[in-house]
Amino acid sequence: MKGKEASEEEQITELFVGRISPFLLFEMEYHSLFHLVESHKSDRLFQKPNPATEACLISLLAHFEAFCKHQFAAIINIFPELLRSFSSRRGQASIKLSDVISLYGDFDRNIGFVISEQYDFGSAELINGLFRDLLGVTPFSRDEGEQYNSILLKRHLLVHHAGIYTLQYVKENSIPDDIKSKAFHDSILIDTEDYHVTSDFLLDMNTKITRVTTHALKDQLEKGPGFTDIKMKATELLLSGLYDRLD
Repeated sequence: MKGKEASEEEQITELFVGRISPFLLFEMEYHSLFHLVESHKSDRLFQKPNPATEACLISLLAHFEAFCKHQFAAIINIFPELLRSFSSRRGQASIKLSDVISLYGDFDRNIGFVISEQYDFGSAELINGLFRDLLGVTPFSRDEGEQYNSILLKRHLLVHHAGIYTLQYVKENSIPDDIKSKAFHDSILIDTEDYHVTSDFLLDMNTKITRVTTHALKDQLEKGPGFTDIKMKATELLLSGLYDRLD
């Protein structure tokens, strides 16, 4: 912050995308989309069981991927020293000089945002790999990773094929025979219950990723250089949600 000394609260919130901790930001979007889905589940003006589920699923997955990226960025902003070990595992990591110049002297407090933009958080494997190289933790179990990637396949159908079954989709998934014959003709169905099952899973993973990565960050802060009250308070804020605080 230029022109005057930033308050402690401002110094902390500047570490987060949108000045809101990633867990809280995702939780807010989760509840907004939940109410949107619920408000249309009995809408009789449409043939589909719920006209909001497809759009909300696409949106929620976008917010979840963004959450992973925002959490990654916040952790680096709080404790940039982690980049020493991260860069040794990610030899290709680099920052353009133009990016440094464009931040007009504010590069240090934006380094996490700049670094996170360079990486793909588009699958469970990629997310696990990035947090493993940064903190030594892999939030997704094998089963959770498979479940998440199957959700991404549905999202891919919706975004790139308007939900219509493709031959590749039915070949790569355990699809019942009666649906395999529907390739190129029929579309995937996501009703209200399907949406809530998916959204609850994503909220659970959001909570798990927050816990696992934040506790790993705490361990690194407590034994590493540069420990400050502001860094620890920012780390604690990563665990704060709308209604309660994660332990």
